Formats: sequence, structure tokens, C-alpha cells
Amino acid sequence: MLRPMKRMILVVITLFLSANILAAEIELLHASEWSVPKKASTILAIPPIKNSMRKLQRNVNSFLKLKYPGGDEGTLWANELRSWLIALGLSSKRIELAPGSAISTTIELEVLTN
Repeated sequence: MLRPMKRMILVVITLFLSANILAAEIELLHASEWSVPKKASTILAIPPIKNSMRKLQRNVNSFLKLKYPGGDEGTLWANELRSWLIALGLSSKRIELAPGSAISTTIELEVLTN
């Protein structure tokens, strides 16, 4: 009697963890998308930013992790993006910068929950 219950609990936990992994989609912001003239409407129209902002609005306990390419250029780009997001109303406390994007011309945007 106890073994089937343990299996059921294990299955439920596995499904829950799988759902969370799938829900944590990473949006990719390519340098070519970012090279547009900067104003609020054009930035909010960039699909990875638009999608990430929508996800952030759905959950007040979520935050945005920006994984950017290393080096001076990547750091400048990440800080410029961060500044724009703050100017557009996202609290700086909800933004985390992390070096190490897998692609040198891409910033990874990931909405995570505390």
C-alpha cells in the first residue's frame, strides 16, 4: 500500500518539476534586433523584450535574468538594456545581470520566480 503511494508522489513531483522547467523559457535578444533606433515604442516591440515583460507582469514575485556576452561590449549592451527596462518601469530590484551568454551576439532573457 505504501509503495504505490510513494510512486504516485514521485510521479507528481516529477511532473511538477518538468512543468516548471518548460515554463522557464529563455528569450533570445540578438544584436541585430537591438540595433534599431532607441525609443520606448521600438524597444517594447522587440519580441523577446515584449514577451519577457508580459511574463513579468503576470507574476509580481518574478524577476528578469539577463545573461549577456562577456567583455566590455557585452557589459555595455546589458547595462543599456537594463537602463531601458528601468526607464520603462521595471524595478531595478527585478533585474539580475549575469555574464556568460552562450552566443556572443545574444542576450538571454529569462523570467524566474523567487
